[in-house]
Amino acid sequence: MYSNIEKAVETRIESKLESVRDVKIQKGPKNNLLNPGVFVSVEEGVFEAVGRGWKQKLDVYVEIEFENLRDEEQRRVGAFLILSAIIQYLCGQNLGLNISELKPSKWQNVTGEEDHKASKTRFQIVFKTAFNIEPVSDEVVTDLLKVGLDYYLKPGDETKDASDEVTLEGGA
Repeated sequence: MYSNIEKAVETRIESKLESVRDVKIQKGPKNNLLNPGVFVSVEEGVFEAVGRGWKQKLDVYVEIEFENLRDEEQRRVGAFLILSAIIQYLCGQNLGLNISELKPSKWQNVTGEEDHKASKTRFQIVFKTAFNIEPVSDEVVTDLLKVGLDYYLKPGDETKDASDEVTLEGGA
């Protein structure tokens, strides 16, 4: 579900904001960003007991980077317009997933010293959402660790040429 949320947020921003140069799901630590326009990540969550299951409450982070070599004021004007647009596009959305609507929680300037020296400004928006988790049998959990792959070797052909099942295993 977490990756689905990240991907759905990424897709919605890409489809609505043509002025953003790039939208990526965050890879690696927040302080090691590789200069995209927008990063999306699910960073933390808490559980709340509900009946026989749990409600998983999540924080979804959208970090926006702006670059303008002229001056800070121009960066901020453009930044605030895009910041506002992203909030409007995501506010109240469930993104077609079985989650509660995204609710903006806060935004803040997270520009570091190195960013500032490189004429970059970063803002971070935090959205809240949640979904329910119901207990399942061991068999169902085991099935969640399996991925079925079907191979279609001829373009446009509906006939499956081969299949594989991969079981995800732990490791270092």
